[in-house]
Amino acid sequence: MSEVRLQVIAGGAVPQEMPTRDPWQFQSLLCVEAFVASWRARGFSPVTIDNDTGLLERTLTALGRPAWEVTPEDIDRVVGDLAVQGRKT
Repeated sequence: MSEVRLQVIAGGAVPQEMPTRDPWQFQSLLCVEAFVASWRARGFSPVTIDNDTGLLERTLTALGRPAWEVTPEDIDRVVGDLAVQGRKT
């Protein structure tokens, strides 16, 4: 049997009220950071985290709206833009 490793991640209590009402700040400050923290806690390589975080941030910027408002049409637009630029999707 393999040994299970647990890792403690520095953090704090869940805020009682939203720290911001700006959806862009909420997405970048809370959602993306929580996602990254979950990868660290699961033992992902720092290189993988850095590379994938950069890709996530570029994708969210290209979509032009918070992740919870993205539609299939937004995805089609971004993929189409990448194809026109000759980039892989």
